[in-house]
Amino acid sequence: MNVTILLVATILIWIAVFVGLYQRIFEMPKWFSNPPASFELIRQQSKKARIFWIPLSASFMISACTALILNWQFADTRIHIIGALVCFGITGALSGLYFVKEILSFTKIPKDSSPTPELLRRVKVWLRWTSVRDVLQFCAALFISIAYNHI
Repeated sequence: MNVTILLVATILIWIAVFVGLYQRIFEMPKWFSNPPASFELIRQQSKKARIFWIPLSASFMISACTALILNWQFADTRIHIIGALVCFGITGALSGLYFVKEILSFTKIPKDSSPTPELLRRVKVWLRWTSVRDVLQFCAALFISIAYNHI
């Protein structure tokens, strides 16, 4: 059971990495192509995004924490699962404290408003920090994959 749960966690985090990468490469350029008019795309996708990301993130956390408990006796595995949880936890904290709040504020800007220098600055900051979030998520996937290879 300990190997199966760890495999589930590994698959879930890699799904998150690849979907996040897809969004970063193909969706986000459209979201921010012509702010604030292009923010309409975010508004249209926000419900679907919540339905996808919240269960995926919760499922990963549950499976990774369960894998940690079930594999506690294996030091190398334990260390790497903890590394994955820390990276993913930071990702979640950043999302909750900054990304979600900021993206929701973008969607509240009327689409026919002019793009102010302040808005354009906020968009650049959001995109820069989302790259950090992507790297952390990738690190979480690497850590959990290494943990799986130690079993």
